Amino acid sequence: MFARRLLCSALIATGLAAAAPADARDLMVVGFGGGFQDNARKHLFQGYARASGAAVKDDVYNGEMAKIVSMVKARDVTWDVVMVEAPELVRGCEDGTFEKLNWNVIDRNKFVGGGTVACGAGAVGWGVTLFYDQKRIADGPKSYAELWDTKKFPGKRSFRYTPKTTLEIALMADGVPFHDVYKVLATKAGQDRAFTALDRIKGDIVWWRSGAQPLQFVASGEVAYAVGFVGRTARAAGEGAAYPLLWPTLLYSFDYWAVVKGSPNTAEAMKLINYMTEPAPLLALAQDWAVSPATKAVADDPAVRARNPGMVANHAEVGLSISTEFWVEYGEDLEKRFNAWAAR
Repeated sequence: MFARRLLCSALIATGLAAAAPADARDLMVVGFGGGFQDNARKHLFQGYARASGAAVKDDVYNGEMAKIVSMVKARDVTWDVVMVEAPELVRGCEDGTFEKLNWNVIDRNKFVGGGTVACGAGAVGWGVTLFYDQKRIADGPKSYAELWDTKKFPGKRSFRYTPKTTLEIALMADGVPFHDVYKVLATKAGQDRAFTALDRIKGDIVWWRSGAQPLQFVASGEVAYAVGFVGRTARAAGEGAAYPLLWPTLLYSFDYWAVVKGSPNTAEAMKLINYMTEPAPLLALAQDWAVSPATKAVADDPAVRARNPGMVANHAEVGLSISTEFWVEYGEDLEKRFNAWAAR
């Protein structure tokens, strides 16, 4: 009997040991990279690791949902917490790609208006603006209409390879006022108008897929003008680059922290999100990186606003808020049309 118990214990221990590596993997956070993630690693990811004792690693992606969806379908989830743009988050919540957040763990009251949805907690506000190198071009385009004037402003233009923001920009370049953009873009005629506007400068477009690329393209002279992420452009300007931040060309939104459905670290992931959206680590982050947090106490902090003149919230009144509702409804169809158009 004793021998059988020993054998049973040994088999159970062996089984647990075999299962341990899969069950005990590190918490994985995935974001869009760049300077924000470098500083988030220090203050948010590893800050949580120090506070909780949990092992945290991070990785980078470009916002592509296909990899996350395939993980969930295969039930082989290797990412836990992901930074996601708003329309992709809403669609992913509806189709079961992301977990509903546990608001008993995450304090929902600390966020700005619109800072939470069922599957997402607000991370940071972000935006894109037009910029160029004033050391080479003293007086460049100040609006999207001027950016489309290739005779007055010759040279390559760089846009993010996505219909989101690109189609809005094309309509604004074609004379549609900010407040009418989504009303027009929601019609077949408006969508045709946006693609026709893009046709006029297609030969002058260089596409970018990662946030560092527009800065590299402008710095090297490969392109004359680019529409890039505000935070990166402001950072480059603060380090000596002559890149103007043309706020009337701003398009902005929030990114959210989400938990991938089927993550084996779901409970820990909820705690991590709560930590990353607390004022203390975000205030520490703001000392090293210009950030536009969705946590109200930090977003409203006078010192943070003064330190960060590039904060998107400071300029929202002159920019276009990217419509989550529009891109949830029309995004998949417009992505297919955009990809087909770009490939021609």
